[in-house]
Amino acid sequence: MEKINLIKQYNIVTPNYSLDDKEISFDIYISPNQQVCIIAKLDNNYICWCSITAINDYDTNSSIFQYILNLNVKTISNEFSALGEKYNEVKNWHHLIFSKRAYQNENRFFSPVNSCFFMDGKFFASEINTFYKQERSKCDYRLIDDTYVSILEKYKTILYKANQHYSYYQEVKPIIKILEDESYLKLSQVFEIRQLYLECIQKSNDLYNRYMTEIR
Repeated sequence: MEKINLIKQYNIVTPNYSLDDKEISFDIYISPNQQVCIIAKLDNNYICWCSITAINDYDTNSSIFQYILNLNVKTISNEFSALGEKYNEVKNWHHLIFSKRAYQNENRFFSPVNSCFFMDGKFFASEINTFYKQERSKCDYRLIDDTYVSILEKYKTILYKANQHYSYYQEVKPIIKILEDESYLKLSQVFEIRQLYLECIQKSNDLYNRYMTEIR
C-alpha cells in the first residue's frame, strides 16, 4: 500500500509540535477525468497520507481508508511537499471533506454526501463515487446551454473591475458566495469553462485577501 503513498523519504517533514492528539480527517480532491486525491490530514499543517487513484477503483480506495486508520507509525509531510508539481493542479479539483463527529457516544467519520456516519472502507469509496456522480450531474445541468457561461463571463468582468477600493470586496461578496456554492463547475468537461470559473475564484480570493490585509 505504501507504494502509492506520495509521501516518500525525500519529502518527509519534521513537525515543530506534537501531533499525538490529532484526529485524522480526509480531504478528497476529484478531477474532471475522475481521478481522486486522498489526503489524510492531521491538522492544517501536516498530513500522513497522500495518493492519487481512480474514483472507480473501489478496492484500492477502500483499502487506503482501512490502512490509514490502522497506521501505528505515521510518516509526516505537508500537501505541497507530497504533491510536488501537481500541487496547484490538485488544489483546483473539486473538494470533499470527511471528518470525525460525535455519534452514539463515539467519534465516527461523517459524510456530507448522504449525511451518514461511517467507519468502513467500502462505504468511504462508495461515498466518493456517489459525490462525483451527484456533483457532475449538477455541473451538467448548470451548463445545459451557453447561458451560464455568459453569466460567468459577466461575473468575471465585475470581479476584475479596475481601480477599486479594497472595500469593493464587500460589494461583490454575494457573487463570491454564489461562485463558492457552485464549485462543482470544476468538474466541467470543457477546459475553457473550468478555466473561466477558476479565474473568477482566484480573483475572489485576491479581493478577500486584500480586504483582510487592509482591515487588520
